[in-house]
Amino acid sequence: MVHKKTLLTFLAVTAALQLGGCAATGAQQAWVHANKVPEPRGTKLVQLEPTRFAGNRKKALPTDTEEVVKPGKPWAVIDEANKTSAQNPDSFGYFNAIMTYDFTPGYLYQVYTAPLKITDIQLQPGETIEGKPACGDTVRWILGVGKSRKDGTVQQHIYIKPTKPGLHTTLIVTTNRRTYHIELHSYKETFMAAVNWHYPHDDMRLAVAEEKTVVSHVDINKLNFGYDVEVKRGSRPVWMPVKVFDDGRKTFIQFPAEMLVREAPALFVLSRKGRTQLVNYRVKDRFYVVDRLFERAELRLGEKSQNIVRIARR
Repeated sequence: MVHKKTLLTFLAVTAALQLGGCAATGAQQAWVHANKVPEPRGTKLVQLEPTRFAGNRKKALPTDTEEVVKPGKPWAVIDEANKTSAQNPDSFGYFNAIMTYDFTPGYLYQVYTAPLKITDIQLQPGETIEGKPACGDTVRWILGVGKSRKDGTVQQHIYIKPTKPGLHTTLIVTTNRRTYHIELHSYKETFMAAVNWHYPHDDMRLAVAEEKTVVSHVDINKLNFGYDVEVKRGSRPVWMPVKVFDDGRKTFIQFPAEMLVREAPALFVLSRKGRTQLVNYRVKDRFYVVDRLFERAELRLGEKSQNIVRIARR
């Protein structure tokens, strides 16, 4: 009997505790049955290869250790550079017996000489030689230095004469303005009487200054550049005008710098019937300044093999 009362008391206390726990935690949670699954295996990385199509393949870029360009043999590179930089005389550069080269640093200017004849190398007026000209063969070549004056400015000359034909050497001339690299050749009779240069960079600076001087009193709002210039007879001359314009009263014809050391052409105005008429004009540096307007005009130089350049207003 005692055991039965004790059992009932235990059940009553247990029930009270369960009711108190439910009141404190709220509604009873719903449980879901879970099945145990095996742990996942380690992930394996797979590298995908790009699809290659024939005709759509690109050459891989060279790495730092690969040669991008295979250099040639040193002597072949040198020979090719010297061959490319060699400047030879041509008919366009000749004025009478003087050959005029365009000066560019690094060019090898070819000068042809002959025994018993002197070749005159003329430097730019105002240019002075620094030190002695250096020749590769001072035994079989004779060199001298002289001076002249051009428009009051001292011009230095280098005189060259070989002792026999069939020689070849080099000459380096250093001045206060630049360095000349020259190759000398000797022949039995063929020789160059004189060699000089014209200097495009200097000419450009001079042209800008001259143009500012000539057109300083011109109304730029009235300038007309509507002129055509063409060769009517002969080959294209070195004095071919580079620009023609007017300001409504005067006509300006601008020539290249080469004309400063060459014979200048004469200017004729053409009438409506095509007859030539002399016209008054003034020479200002590289400009012909004509004190009138014209429809057509011609620049002429020479007698037998005459060069004619026509200027026509559009």
